[in-house]
Amino acid sequence: MWKRIFKCFVILYLPLFILSLVFFVSQKREQIKYFSQLQKRETRIKKEFFIDLFRTPIQNANYWSKLQYPRGFDPLNTHAVFMKPYIEIIKGVTDYDQFRFIDLSGKEIFRAERKGIDSIVLEDLQDKHNRRYFKEGVELSSGKLYLSQINLNREYGYIERPYKPVLRVVAPVFDIDKKKIGVVVINFKMERILNRLKSNIVDNNFYLVDDNLNIITSNTDREHIPFEISDSVVPLNKKYGLSEAVFKKDTTFFKNNHIWSIKTLNLNGPDLTSDFGSRSPIEIVTPANWAVVQELPPKFLHSSLMLLYFSVGVFNVLAIALLMTVAYFFIKNRIEKERYFKEMEANNAILSQKSIQLQNNNKQISKINRRLEIRNKQLNEFNYLVSHNLKAPVSSMSVIVSMIEKEQEQEKINELLPKLSQVAESISDLTKDMGNYVSVLNEKNLKVEEVELSKLINQVKKECFETLLDAVDFKVSVDFKAWQEVVFSKFYMQSILQNLLSNAIKYRRSDVTSFIHFETAFEGQNKVLLVKDNGIGINLEKHGENIFKLYKRFHRDISGNGVGLFLVKSQLETLNATITVESEENKGTTFKIQF
Repeated sequence: MWKRIFKCFVILYLPLFILSLVFFVSQKREQIKYFSQLQKRETRIKKEFFIDLFRTPIQNANYWSKLQYPRGFDPLNTHAVFMKPYIEIIKGVTDYDQFRFIDLSGKEIFRAERKGIDSIVLEDLQDKHNRRYFKEGVELSSGKLYLSQINLNREYGYIERPYKPVLRVVAPVFDIDKKKIGVVVINFKMERILNRLKSNIVDNNFYLVDDNLNIITSNTDREHIPFEISDSVVPLNKKYGLSEAVFKKDTTFFKNNHIWSIKTLNLNGPDLTSDFGSRSPIEIVTPANWAVVQELPPKFLHSSLMLLYFSVGVFNVLAIALLMTVAYFFIKNRIEKERYFKEMEANNAILSQKSIQLQNNNKQISKINRRLEIRNKQLNEFNYLVSHNLKAPVSSMSVIVSMIEKEQEQEKINELLPKLSQVAESISDLTKDMGNYVSVLNEKNLKVEEVELSKLINQVKKECFETLLDAVDFKVSVDFKAWQEVVFSKFYMQSILQNLLSNAIKYRRSDVTSFIHFETAFEGQNKVLLVKDNGIGINLEKHGENIFKLYKRFHRDISGNGVGLFLVKSQLETLNATITVESEENKGTTFKIQF
C-alpha cells in the first residue's frame, strides 16, 4: 500500500517540482543577469579609472618631448645650468623612479634615480643600445610615444629588491633646430596606480592582465606582477580553465558559477592620448595590451541566492506534506474499489487468453489463405499458359498436317515437313517449360535446411555452362557480413542463383568490366539477399509489370526464352519468400530477395 501511495505522490509532486525548478532557474538567471550588469558597469568604471591614472605618464613624457633643447645638448656639463630648473621638476614628480636622456647611439647622457621621496641622485651612465625600449624609441617621430609593458624593474639583468613595478615611457627629443638628438626615458613607479586599482574591492576580484593573460595586479595576489617572481604562477585563463579568446574583447559572461566582465584598453583612444595645448593627438607605439577583468566568485553568488533557495525549499516542503496526505486518501479509496473488480479481472483474463488463442488461429488461417492465393494465382497462370501458348502451335500443326494430307506432290510435302518439325520442337520446348513449372506447383514435401550461400555460389560458378564466366571482364563478388546461412530449399536456391548469374552474364555491357555482387542484409527481423549487376538493365516504366511473367523478353537482340525470372519468383513464393527489382537502363539491375 505504501509503495502505491509513494508512487501516487511522485506523480502528483513531479509537476510541482518541475514548476519550482523552472521558477528557481528563471530567478537564478535574472540574478545572474543583474549581477552581470553590475559587473559590466564596475569594470567600465575601473577601466576609466585606469585610463585616468595612466594619462599622467603620457602627459609627462609628452611634456619632455616638446621641450626645445640646446644644440649639442650635454645636460651634465655644457648645459648643466639649462637642466637645473628641470632637475627640480624631476624631484617634484614623485612617480619618477628613473629619468634618463639617451643619445642616438644608445648611450645615456643623463641618469637620475630616486632614492627617497624628494631625493634624486645622478648615477653612473650606462649603455642601453640593445634594450628594446631604446630601439623602439629612437625610431619615433615627433608626436609619438613608446610605452613598455608593466614589469618589475631590473638592474644589470636582475630583479631589483624591494620589488618595484615600473612602466617605461619613451619619447623623442629635439634641439632648437628640430633635429632629433635622442630620447627621454622615464621609469614611472606603478605601485601607487596599481594599489589604487585593486583597492575598494569587496565582493568581487579584480585583475589587470597583459596580452598573454599574465596577471599584472590583483586583489587576490599580495605582490604585483607575481609571474615574474614565481614560475608556479599561471596565466588567468589557465587558472580558471577558460579560453584565451574570451579575454581579447569586451564581454561579460557566466561560466562555472563565476561572473566575468572584461574590458580591453585602447592605448590610442582619445581619452588617453589627448595632447593638451595641441590639436594633434599623441600616437602611442607599444607592444603592451592590457585588459581590466573583474570576477564575481561563486561564494558571493551563492550567498545572494540563499533567500531564493530558502523560498523554493519551503514551498517544496509544504507541497510534499500536502500531496502525501492527498495520495494516502486517494490510494486507500482506490484499494476499496479494486476489491470489487478482482472477479471481473479474472473473467477478463480468461477472455483475453481465449482472444489470444483466436488471434493465433486467425494468423494460421491468414497464412494458409495467402498460400492458397499464391497457388491459385500460379494455377491461373498455368491455365493461361496451356490455353494461350499451346493454341498457336497446335493450330499450326493441324494446318500443316491437313496440308500434307491433301498435297499430292512429294516436293511440296518435303517443304512442309521441316515446318512441321519446327512446330513440334516448339511444342516440345513448351511442354518442357510446363513440366518445370508443374514440378514447382506439385512439390509439397520440399527438403528445407540451412543453406550456406557462399559455398552454394561457388558450386553454381563451377557448374555454370556460360563460357563468359571465365572472361577477365566479368567478376563475381560477395559480402556476407550480415548473415551467411538461410533456411530454404537447397535445390530451389541453387536454381535461383543459377538463373540470376546466367542473366547477369547474358545481359552484360561490353563497354565496362561487368560484375555480379551478392550481399546479405537485414530489414527488421527478415533476412535480405541483394543481387546487383552493372548490365544493360531494364526499362521498368515500360516492362515493370511483366518482368516476372512467363515468356516475357525485353531485349530482342539477345537470345532467351523468358522463363528464368518466372521460375525464380515461383520457387521463392512456394516457400513464402518474395523478390523485387530495381533497374536502370545502361547502369544495372538489383534484385532484392526477402526471406
